[in-house]
Amino acid sequence: MKHLLILFFLLTTNAFAQGPFGDYAVVKDKDGYVNIRAKENAKSQIVGTLPANTLVNVYFWEDEPTPPNWIAVDKGYVHKSRLKKVQDFPSIGRAKEQGNSITITGKGISVTLIKQPFDKTKHKITKKDLGGYDQLIIDGKEIYGGDDSLPQDHYKNITVTINGKNVPIPKSAYDDLYEIFYFSSSVYYDKEAEALYILAHNSENASAYEVCWQIVKGEYKGRVIGYPL
Repeated sequence: MKHLLILFFLLTTNAFAQGPFGDYAVVKDKDGYVNIRAKENAKSQIVGTLPANTLVNVYFWEDEPTPPNWIAVDKGYVHKSRLKKVQDFPSIGRAKEQGNSITITGKGISVTLIKQPFDKTKHKITKKDLGGYDQLIIDGKEIYGGDDSLPQDHYKNITVTINGKNVPIPKSAYDDLYEIFYFSSSVYYDKEAEALYILAHNSENASAYEVCWQIVKGEYKGRVIGYPL
C-alpha cells in the first residue's frame, strides 16, 4: 500500500475512487502540466502528463514510510510538490442553512445547494444484483449515498453566481446524489486560476461518499466522486 495514493480522472471522461484520509488537490506547475513518471523518481520514464488545474483525489496512507514525496496515479507517479490541496485555497465564507437549502457566500460568490425529500412515485426504480446485495438504480443511474433501501432525500438544485453572473450547473452534476448532509458543505476559491470548488460529504457508514464540483472561469467543468474506506 502506498504512502500517498491518488486515483484520478480527467473530469469529462473518467471516474474517481477514494481511500482513507482523502483530500482533493489541483495540479499546479509553472510549465502548465505535470509529468507522470513510471517510478517514484524524477529520472524515471515519463508515461503521461496531467494538465494544470486538473482536479485529483489525494490519499494519505499512514503505514507506508516511503516514498514520502511521490503520489501514485493510475499509471505512474507525480511529485507532490506539483499539487495543491483544494482546502488550502481560501474559503469564500460561512454557510447559512435555511430549511432545505444551504447558502455559502463571500468574495462576490454565492453557492446555494437545495435538497428535497425523495418521492418514489416520480422516479423509475430498479435494482441490480451485485452478488450478495442489490444496487439501487434510479432513473437509469446507479446512485451515490444509498444501499438497497430507498433514500430519504436528494439534491433538487445547485445555483452558483460569480460577480452577479449565473453559472449553469447541469442536472447530471447532482441527480444521482442522495442522502444529503448540509453541515459538511464548503466552498473554496483559487483566485489565480479563477477556479471554484464546492465540496460535500454525504450519507454515512457504508454508503458515505464525497463530491467535489469544479467551476473554472465561470464554466462548470465536472465533478469528482469518492468513497472513504
